[in-house]
Amino acid sequence: MRYFSDFLGRYVSVPDRPERIVSLAPNVTDTLFRIGAGDRVVGVSLYCNRPRNLNLPRVGSYLKVLWDRLEALQPDLVLLTTGAQRKVAEEAAERGIPVAVVPLPNSVFGILENVRRVGLLTDSLEGAEALNRHLLGVLNSLIERPLSLRAYYEIDLGGPITVGGPSYITDALHLLGVELIYAHRREPYFQPNDSETVGYGFDVVIYEMKPGRRYREEDIVREVRRRLGDVRVVVLEGDSLAHYGPSLIDEVLPKLKEKLKSL
Repeated sequence: MRYFSDFLGRYVSVPDRPERIVSLAPNVTDTLFRIGAGDRVVGVSLYCNRPRNLNLPRVGSYLKVLWDRLEALQPDLVLLTTGAQRKVAEEAAERGIPVAVVPLPNSVFGILENVRRVGLLTDSLEGAEALNRHLLGVLNSLIERPLSLRAYYEIDLGGPITVGGPSYITDALHLLGVELIYAHRREPYFQPNDSETVGYGFDVVIYEMKPGRRYREEDIVREVRRRLGDVRVVVLEGDSLAHYGPSLIDEVLPKLKEKLKSL
């Protein structure tokens, strides 16, 4: 299959049915296994943690690739995502490795589009469409009896980061009936100011740990309250809302809604 990649600004050729796939993006890895293409995945990144207990060669991190290790796997397709992985995608293409880039979604429905895109790229369209039908059913159940909450969301990325209107996280929480206080901002991710955050007023803080960090929940709650006052705090493990694969829809969001309902 030959197509024009807007992201790379060039035509790209990939096999009609790749048999040796390397995924360097956690959302793509999640998708591949959910659509029935997991048996063709021969390598992943350090941050690919869905499905759980994945036992495949790790060929690098999100931004840094061990090219010798990757090339030794003889992939006929490497899948990445946009944004921070641009340089990795460009270098893979320069090395003559068949590469395809899946865009970063800015809504929940962008996740469904990406599922179909990965299905097309890997000759797994039937599995992709079946998964999307399932995910649409989950979404329909989630929007029933919506919550009515104002929330501040924060993720630890080596420092506090929050999200604005263009983020799929804002859209996902809105579907649950949760209005984020920075939804009016036209930046997907930015570093917040605590005084400004407190000034907006909110019902709950949704705090997501950095992946790999194992802080005690009570310590996180204490620190958040030191900064933002005596507030209710819901603590999520790393790679929860920050994960924009299909598991966000049918794993993370249902659990989060139940947590928020119990407040």
